[in-house]
Amino acid sequence: MYRDGARKSIWQDEIRKFSAENDLSQVFDVAIIGGGITGVSTALKLQESGKSCIILEAANIGFGTTGGTTAHLNDFFDTTFTQAIQDFGLDHAKLYAGSGKEAIEMIENNIQQYEINCDFTRKSAYLFALDEKQEEQLKNIVEGAAKVGHEMTYVNEIPFPIPFREAVLIPRQGHFHPVKYIKGLCEAFIRLGGLIQEGCLCEEHDEQEDFVVVKTSKGEIKAQNVVYATHIPPGINLLHFTNAPYRSYAMAFTLKDDQYPWELGYDLCEPYHYYRIQEYEGENLLIAGGEDHKTGHADDTGECFSRLEIMSGIFQC
Repeated sequence: MYRDGARKSIWQDEIRKFSAENDLSQVFDVAIIGGGITGVSTALKLQESGKSCIILEAANIGFGTTGGTTAHLNDFFDTTFTQAIQDFGLDHAKLYAGSGKEAIEMIENNIQQYEINCDFTRKSAYLFALDEKQEEQLKNIVEGAAKVGHEMTYVNEIPFPIPFREAVLIPRQGHFHPVKYIKGLCEAFIRLGGLIQEGCLCEEHDEQEDFVVVKTSKGEIKAQNVVYATHIPPGINLLHFTNAPYRSYAMAFTLKDDQYPWELGYDLCEPYHYYRIQEYEGENLLIAGGEDHKTGHADDTGECFSRLEIMSGIFQC
């Protein structure tokens, strides 16, 4: 499997090609543009409801974020519940909080329904403050969580060899193998009659009276509706001025002392770091991620990997 990155992901050997010789002349109910977890999940739900769908992917399934993610499943986010309350009010912040929980439950239900073997495990997460500033930030996070009914509990210990000032435990988070999962979704989608067209770059769309024409590298494809499951839809719109692309980094290590922390961990540094364990080819790996920055805002991306490696050195890699 190819993916959008210069370095190899531990996930990327798991997926096969899904394209076949498809009949692209028919009018589909829905064309879903983008073959990551978002697009494939959307396509599967629509196909389950009786729609005739096609997934159009410019490269291959799992090429982008899905093939390079560290695959944490969280129902708390970078935008805190406190910030969401300030920006949108308490009722909308509660919806925001519930969306993460529902997303993990949807993944869990798909795994059970379609018998997908993708290493899914529920885990507790630990969010910890390393200094006084982060301590105040953690307090703010916990207060916002309490207002929207999201469980966070202060604890005295964490399963990570990291000195900390304060920490909270967040139950019922999770992790999985993202490419095994999306492979299972694709197989279920195809069994239900859905089509997948890889190597199909979507250049633009034209909304006509009876259908939408998607102009692609494979020719014109017609559908009653089109879903863009990409980062930002093409063309010029306000989203391009309010969203910035970010570069994130991840590394995988074996630990010399074999003392692997089996829960999920997150600090509150700027930029922050996160940790989890994955079994890979018969051995355990610590996956560390972080050092995020806006794309183009780092002169030497090798330094980002070096800083991440230094942060992970406390684990005796």
